[in-house]
Amino acid sequence: MASPPFPTGRSFWRGCLPSELHWLSKQLRPLLCWHLVSFVCIATSSIISLVPPLALGWLIDKVLPGREGTPLLGIVALLFVSYQGRTLLTSLGGFLTLTAAQRLALGLRMSVVRHLDTLSADYYEYSPIGRVIYPLQEPIEEIAYFGSDLFPSILRLLLTVLFTLTAMFALSPRLTLAVLPLIPAFLLTRQHFRQKLATGSDTVQKGQTAWADFLHEHFSAVIPIQLLGQESRQERRAFRLLASVARSQQSLFKAGVYFSVFTSLSIVLAISVAVGYGGWSVFTGGMSAGNLVALYSFAAQLFEPLSSAAEIYARAQKTFANIRQVQKVFELCPAISESPSAICLSEPGSFQLEVRGAEFRYRNQRTRLRIPSLRILPGEQVVVVGANGAGKSTLAKLIARIYDLDLGSICIGGEDIRNIQLDNLRRNVCYLPRDPVLFQGSLASNLRFVRATASNDELEAALRHAGLSAFLATLDDGLRQEIGPAGCRLSGGEGQRVAIARAMLQRPRILILDEATSCLDPVSEQLVLHNVRRHLRASTILVVSHRLSTVAGFPRVLVLSAGRIVEDGSPDQLGSSSGAFARLFSSDDFSPQRDHPASRG
Repeated sequence: MASPPFPTGRSFWRGCLPSELHWLSKQLRPLLCWHLVSFVCIATSSIISLVPPLALGWLIDKVLPGREGTPLLGIVALLFVSYQGRTLLTSLGGFLTLTAAQRLALGLRMSVVRHLDTLSADYYEYSPIGRVIYPLQEPIEEIAYFGSDLFPSILRLLLTVLFTLTAMFALSPRLTLAVLPLIPAFLLTRQHFRQKLATGSDTVQKGQTAWADFLHEHFSAVIPIQLLGQESRQERRAFRLLASVARSQQSLFKAGVYFSVFTSLSIVLAISVAVGYGGWSVFTGGMSAGNLVALYSFAAQLFEPLSSAAEIYARAQKTFANIRQVQKVFELCPAISESPSAICLSEPGSFQLEVRGAEFRYRNQRTRLRIPSLRILPGEQVVVVGANGAGKSTLAKLIARIYDLDLGSICIGGEDIRNIQLDNLRRNVCYLPRDPVLFQGSLASNLRFVRATASNDELEAALRHAGLSAFLATLDDGLRQEIGPAGCRLSGGEGQRVAIARAMLQRPRILILDEATSCLDPVSEQLVLHNVRRHLRASTILVVSHRLSTVAGFPRVLVLSAGRIVEDGSPDQLGSSSGAFARLFSSDDFSPQRDHPASRG
């Protein structure tokens, strides 16, 4: 079937309007009722704006020559009501716009947060946190407040121009026709500067994003920067970034100034035409003085919204740049996704862990993890060891499905973990990294993060199993003690114990401790691990460690080298041979130091 020769309906408007405007209109659609009431206020205000010029013309032509007091009072009252009415309607419209903007900002922020929550580790690993959170700040603020006001502003402009031109045409068709050609001149000027304004807005966005990245990086490492004596170096970086942002803002401002200057030229010409032609008409008797005043007021009133259109257009370009920034977030897809046919693991079922033909490689790295076969029985307790970069942490993260395999499968209870519902998998498989994830709030709120209904007795029992009974006794507020942002009021060992206590409250079927006890001394570590193994007797426990003292307490050890399992057995069996395990603990490479992030060990 042949396509129609001309675009129709919706396709026509999509071709005429920017894609950002289509996106914005979809976001504003749920707030339509607020905008409808605002539309009524704007339309009424635009009609009322015609009253003062007409009243002034009548005053000059009829009332003042007749020296009548009653009509004069009527005009005064009419002017008062019209100006005050416009003020009230403008205020009401502003309140409605503000309410709509707040609701739009709330909805957008929650949508972005929900989408960011679905993204996987690869995104957060390669994206500075400043860049991640930046769209949630200024861009959404600009979109919500100016975006909500954009349509009312355009509507106010169109209605004012329409009503004003109608009134002008009724008073003097010739003068109106003389002014009309200046409006296309304004529109052509706007089109000429459109690309400059759009490019300038995008450049400002990029500079502000880079500045946000720097701020997060700098203040996350301000103490190490001080210890290294590199404050001046960082300050120079900050200056260069701020100078770049300032230059891009100046370029954008200059483009806006040129835009305003050239568009104001059409406004000045229109007013000059109105005064010149109207004055000559008064001389020749073709127009009254009152009509001249009214026409002058209408001409100024006509180009007043067109003058503000320069600012509206410049801000619209900035808003569109912000919209593109937010759209990029929604275009991101999670690497770890849930299958539509995903299932839940049965609670009484077997939680045997099996790896089959597994292969995985990090982005931009050559080392590949290859595990042809591995089986860990339910309730088995295993330690994974190896040199830095051997693949220990990688294996742990793959089992927790922080990453997905390139080839092969990892199965729990005979089911590929990619076919298990993510929330169900997260409840049954708990992964604890070296650096514990704690939140600002009380000790109790951090422990209840996994079980909101846990009683105080259960919290105290979990802390006791983690070796924190003595620590709890020293706290003035006990479980209500605030631990600060990211648990900054706790020592490294205390933070790790709190995370382990929280994991025991969760009671996972598989617990993975990836250097999660590295800040504890060997005696304390042995005590905590003993309590974990006793308390979670039915759970499979997988521990990544660099310590011989940790290995000695477990019945099974996996030794990784260059992404492969090279030995598998008990500590006594492996220690009595001259294989990789024995060489590992006798070498300088194997130490309690943390793996370098780039090694992904």
